[in-house]
Amino acid sequence: MKRHDHAKARAAGWQDPLLPQQPLVTVRWLLGALAGTILLAAVCGYAVLCLLFYQGSWQLIYQPSHTITTTPATAGIAFNSIRFDATETGELLLAGWWTSAVNAPLTVVLLHDGQGSISAVSGRVEELHRAGVNVLAFDYRGFGQSAPLHPSERSMNEDADAAWTYLVQTRHVPAKTILFYGVGTGAAIAAEAAARHSSAAGMVLDQPGLPALELIARDSRSKLLPVRLLTTDRLEPAAALAQSGLPKLFLSAAPAGSRLEARARQLFAAAAPPKEFAASAQPDDAIRKFFATLAATHSERR
Repeated sequence: MKRHDHAKARAAGWQDPLLPQQPLVTVRWLLGALAGTILLAAVCGYAVLCLLFYQGSWQLIYQPSHTITTTPATAGIAFNSIRFDATETGELLLAGWWTSAVNAPLTVVLLHDGQGSISAVSGRVEELHRAGVNVLAFDYRGFGQSAPLHPSERSMNEDADAAWTYLVQTRHVPAKTILFYGVGTGAAIAAEAAARHSSAAGMVLDQPGLPALELIARDSRSKLLPVRLLTTDRLEPAAALAQSGLPKLFLSAAPAGSRLEARARQLFAAAAPPKEFAASAQPDDAIRKFFATLAATHSERR
């Protein structure tokens, strides 16, 4: 082929296979592809980490136990083991204790902390029984002998409502004589439950626990993740306390200046009246006085 014929062919788009060709993959393209692969792997890894945290973050808030180590009988108090909150198939989801007192003016729904099981509040059952009130103490789902479940703020609120329904509809306890008593994490559940059931007698917040996000923040790994987006639990009852006009008793035995003591006072400040605060390691007198006031109020309304 003549030179001028080559020129015409190249102009028409023909490539001489004997001429050197441009490389199909450049070093720059390889570096870009490597960087993109690393970035994609990092994004996927982060997404997997977020998913694992979303599925397991409840363990940073709640530490349930299925072991029952003590009961009211340990202190010589007669009680009935009960199960309630039946499903459509008849399965009873919640297990607990019922103790009754002679001529009891009030019935207490005792909501334990987010750790352990109902055994952790057996001592409080004894104290409340000796204060002359009926007590319904139970394990949330996922705790003790109640139905298995990964506990959450939502499920615990549902269980508190189930306890209310059991007392009102099954035991026919007058709503105005029912008092929600929450310990630790249970204090937030008690405040929310009392706000939903405004016909209750009142509420006691005993050693209110820290909010969920603060409990999660104790784990250093949470600093790498968008925790607020990955958990719906808050355990922050300030708004419910501000809206509820029910009588409230706050109990705190935490050292002055500690985070738990500050938490109790923070919630007390946010709560609407009537409200009382008792800072004592042995608040029996404050509890008895509070119960007497509620009982007297109920008698006047009859």
